[in-house]
Amino acid sequence: MSTSEMELSDSGGPAALKGFVYQNFVAAYYVLRMLEDKSLLSVRCEVVDDVDAIYADRVEYIQVKTTDNDSKWTVTEFADADTKSVPPIKPQRKNQTVSKEDSILHKSILCDKGKRPSYFRIVTPRDVTDSLKYLKTSLNTRNEKAILKAPLLKRLETCIERNRPKKSTPFTSPNGNAIEYWLDHAVWEVIPLQEVLESRCTKLIRQAAQRKGIYLIENGAPERILCSLLNNLFIKGAASRVIKSIDDKSYLREDFIPWFEAEIEHYTNLSDEHVKIYTTDSTRLQAVLSTFFQDNNLYEEDKFDGSKECTGLKGEYHRRQYGYDLIARNLYKWFHEVLLLPNEIADNAPDKITDKFKLLTQRYQEKASFINNLVAKALLHSTIRTTYKAQPIAANLHIDDSNGTCFDNIHIVLNAHRPDNLLMGFSRLINIIDDSSLASIVSEFNALLESEAFSTQKEKVLIVVA
Repeated sequence: MSTSEMELSDSGGPAALKGFVYQNFVAAYYVLRMLEDKSLLSVRCEVVDDVDAIYADRVEYIQVKTTDNDSKWTVTEFADADTKSVPPIKPQRKNQTVSKEDSILHKSILCDKGKRPSYFRIVTPRDVTDSLKYLKTSLNTRNEKAILKAPLLKRLETCIERNRPKKSTPFTSPNGNAIEYWLDHAVWEVIPLQEVLESRCTKLIRQAAQRKGIYLIENGAPERILCSLLNNLFIKGAASRVIKSIDDKSYLREDFIPWFEAEIEHYTNLSDEHVKIYTTDSTRLQAVLSTFFQDNNLYEEDKFDGSKECTGLKGEYHRRQYGYDLIARNLYKWFHEVLLLPNEIADNAPDKITDKFKLLTQRYQEKASFINNLVAKALLHSTIRTTYKAQPIAANLHIDDSNGTCFDNIHIVLNAHRPDNLLMGFSRLINIIDDSSLASIVSEFNALLESEAFSTQKEKVLIVVA
């Protein structure tokens, strides 16, 4: 977006922000939503509206109003503009009363001046009267309340056009959109207390940390992270529109995600009370298998869609023999991650250690009769955990077909900015390595890719198992 979108004036916004703690919490909430919504690219403070949420396909202009009043918001309070007296123009003889076009509604419509489609949100602690309740309905379900649109549109148009010069064109945004466009793209959200916003923010912080395998205990760490974020947002919002750029007043997703990850890592290292499910320390992670072959161009001639590569993995081999003892010891270290659920690993209370050991032993004994499957899963788990920086989520994929197809080697790898990866496949242990064994595995893999159940079956259930 061009810098011309930002008003080059320091009146009102930045100075007033110093007293708008509630507005700062609204901005923080949208910044934290970038942790779970990859389409939310940046959040701007006091650039066009109070808060601008920039999505890949749209912009949401958020106006926060915290005026002191015991009554509910009315159409008049929301849409009526102040007036001014102007000298007469011939043949008129009296001063004329003219609209200043400065109501909350006027200001919101005027935000529509960027290249992306515009959406609008009004956030207030006070509720609205029945005449405005249509705006509280989600845009996805507006058709269910369509009967309420016409009377509200008429009242808003009356307010917006009141005291405007006669014979003038209807009031529109810089992009040429009128009041009906605003009504079809606007939502009114009532959040009665600042504490509600704070609770939403800390919940997003805890959930995002948990997705990284870190459980922040209720000892103030989420609140301290939020406090740091609020301070950063205050600085951005109070920055001068005249001498600062849009980027100076924005929190970009590509900058915020690393900042947030550093914050949770900092508080994790301060105390042992924060539980980290899987270690990410590369010095402690040891792959059972190592890469000996990798080719990214092997499938080019076949013109497959997407990115494909061939990777060969091997166990340690030294002086013409495999170090099976070393492989076995390394493999054993991964069994607890394969056999225990994340919440079981995270529950490290001293009184639960014995029960956890019994549970691990029990599951190991149950799997021992299927040792080939257990070893295959552990090898895959260790390979993915040491290949990808993000911690994988192991899962089973069940497909509702006549064969009861179930893929038990499914891994979801979470990415900060790019779409998450879904890794699918199977593992097989063979006693004799020859052309026949390898051909059988290749044939099985090709059958999997060409399977109708794999490509077209809609009834799929993904179950996270570890």
